Parts: sequence; structure tokens; C-alpha cells
Amino acid sequence: MEVSRRLHALKIPFKIPIAPDKIIDRFVYVYLIFGEKITLIDSGVLGSDSLIFDYLKKVGRDSKEISTLILSHSHPDHLGGARAIRELTGCVVYAHEAEKHWIEDTERQMAERPVPGFSTLVGGPVSVDRLLTDGQTLTLEENPCRVIHTPGHSQGSIALFFEKEGVLFSGDAVPLPGDLPIYENLADCVSSIHKLKQI
Repeated sequence: MEVSRRLHALKIPFKIPIAPDKIIDRFVYVYLIFGEKITLIDSGVLGSDSLIFDYLKKVGRDSKEISTLILSHSHPDHLGGARAIRELTGCVVYAHEAEKHWIEDTERQMAERPVPGFSTLVGGPVSVDRLLTDGQTLTLEENPCRVIHTPGHSQGSIALFFEKEGVLFSGDAVPLPGDLPIYENLADCVSSIHKLKQI
């Protein structure tokens, strides 16, 4: 789905097995920023790489053009496909420092934050090459964006604001209407939402 000429959203469906006879259907979005190269925001779950690469082929681009992967946070539905994508493209991985430990050690994440079906959602750890900080400006494929630290859903959650495009990628900082909000710290979550509303 085209958000703007350079920014595209791709919906990734997945399933969470919560009991032997019970499966929940879920979805997550990943985002593609097109320029001379391609920046990917979030990687979806394990196996998402094939959906992302098929989409790129459909729009006339190649998966090898992905040069950057930004992880909005370390939860399985945003991190799960990162290892495969990194191995197939050699992309540089960005994330906030507070998420690094769970991105680089998925076994630790599974132990500290057990999620049903974790091993079916996450393809393994990936090294973080560059750390992001609040207020930092990145230029992604000729699109400048501001990094906004949005703790609450997780300690190192980030949002990306593309002022020129008028587009905000909020990760999971803003819950979907009617969905159950998930947060590590409610006060931080509320504060982050207020911070985003001021943009």
C-alpha cells in the first residue's frame, strides 16, 4: 500500500498459538522507504522476508537494494524476520540502545518476556550496528526523519517522523482502536502518546 510515492506499508499476517487447539490471527505492518536504495522499518515475524521480497519484485525493485533496517522495538512481531533479512541483504540494523539486549539475545528475551509461540515468530538474534537516540535526525533515502523515543510499550520503542511527508511511524506506541494496549510502563506509555500528539 502506497502511503506516499516514496513510503509504502505492507501488512504481514501471522498466527499466535496460545494453546494446542487455539490460534489467534494477528497482523503487523512493515514499511519501505524507496530511494536509490531501500530502508525497511521493522521486519515482521519469521518468514516475513518472502512477503517483503515478493512485494519489492511486484513494484520493480530487488531485495538486495535493502540497505537499512530500523527496528522500532524488539518484540517478536517487529524483530522476527530481521535475522533472515540481514543474512540475505547485508543491511545495516538500527535500534534504540534500550532494545539492543533483546534484539541481540532473543533467548534472553524469551526467558524474560515469554510470549506464546515465540520460537515460531522469531528467527533468531541479529546484531545492532547503529544506536538511535531521541531527537536524532536521520536521512533515509533522501527523506529526513526525526527519531522520537517513545518508551512505555517497551523501554526503547521509537517513532520516526517524516516532517516533509507529514508521516509518522509510531511502532506500537499508539494502540489500535479497540485493541488491548500492551505496555511495560503505563505512565511512560501515556507520556509518549502525549509527546506524539504534540508533533
